[in-house]
Amino acid sequence: MQQMSMAEEYNQQGRDLYGLDKYSEAMDWYRKAEEADPSCVRTYMNMSELYIMTKQLDKAKEVLNKALYLEKDNGEANFHLGNIAYMEGDHKAAASFLTRAYNSQYSNPRVAYHLACLYIDMHKDEQALFYLNKLLKEDPFQIEARLRKIEILIGFQKYEEALRNADEMILLLPDTFEGYHYKFVTLLGLNRYPEARETIDSAMKLFPDDLGFVYDLIKYYEQVEEYDKALALIDERFQASKEDWRSIRKEKAKLLFSMGRADETRELLEEIVSEDYDDEMCFCLMQVYGGFGEYDKALDCCEKMIENGSENQYYYSAVYHEAVAYDKLGRNKEAEEKYNSAAQLFRAASGRHRGMLGLYLYRALCYKRLKDYERAMEMVDYLIAVSDGKFGEAFYVKGLICEDLCDDQKAKEYKEKGLELSTVLSHFFSL
Repeated sequence: MQQMSMAEEYNQQGRDLYGLDKYSEAMDWYRKAEEADPSCVRTYMNMSELYIMTKQLDKAKEVLNKALYLEKDNGEANFHLGNIAYMEGDHKAAASFLTRAYNSQYSNPRVAYHLACLYIDMHKDEQALFYLNKLLKEDPFQIEARLRKIEILIGFQKYEEALRNADEMILLLPDTFEGYHYKFVTLLGLNRYPEARETIDSAMKLFPDDLGFVYDLIKYYEQVEEYDKALALIDERFQASKEDWRSIRKEKAKLLFSMGRADETRELLEEIVSEDYDDEMCFCLMQVYGGFGEYDKALDCCEKMIENGSENQYYYSAVYHEAVAYDKLGRNKEAEEKYNSAAQLFRAASGRHRGMLGLYLYRALCYKRLKDYERAMEMVDYLIAVSDGKFGEAFYVKGLICEDLCDDQKAKEYKEKGLELSTVLSHFFSL
């Protein structure tokens, strides 16, 4: 039998102490191991694990780089360095280290999963899907990986493929609720409403205590425009519980908003935004104020969303509607400045967020307000082309541009087509 080296023995003793949460003592033994044999890679890996656990990331990086100096293709060291870079927000370095780990002989499935999560955060869903598929091929029972894959497929509107994966998940893991939820979501996306209702009914029998399926049923009622049933279900299942009510009242506000019940919507939204600020709710309240012609209050909402600073759809909407509010308040010089700066911001943002087609729509509206009709038309024509003629709002805005150009016949045709394609325009409060 081969005798254990001193470094190996010290490492083993350090691991025992680490397992007892005696981190300081464990590090003492790891240092003994380093003194006994500075070329033992395992020592530095053990040290890095302890440093990561105690959130001493700079020290962890230092010992991991020692490991790589000794063994440049060490997959475990690359994996940990990739995760540290990920935690520190350095996505480029994280991708480099994790890819090296994946390409090494370190075949821990966590590498593929972390790479997938990283690419999701980088909005590179195709690469994320590649690693999720690799992981699921090795282990079909990886719940988180399958969920992430289904979410990406839904985001790509690949509902048939998402449905197949949801069915596989139900087959492989019948006791987990997520498969039923995502099957329901994909069936809604495919407009297969009777099957969606059957799925949710089955799920509610299997998981009677899961409020998530009550939310899904509310979504179902919204989708089939049975708004009264959705409101009744909200009041019946949630209003009695203060905790649950705080979470569902946003959904009720959106329902009232969709139904055009402006006074009730306003009252509830003002309550929500004052107690529990939320970009989406502030956006809805802005639209309600616009519907009432209270543009000063709408402007306040825009400023709140911009101040919040999250680069999401509501932030960009606020940037555009801030200019509109100044316009409606007769503050023309400020409005023109805001339209110009908004158009520039949307142009830069559309390069960073290729999938955010709404940015092109806002650019078109800004150019229209600035009477740059050629650029405005370019934007809507691009949207119509890239969406295969399915972007209703683009047709509607094209109609508005034609109105400005005194082409009333085309304006009427495009606006009608926009209303026909869009589920939003017909009941939208617009500034």
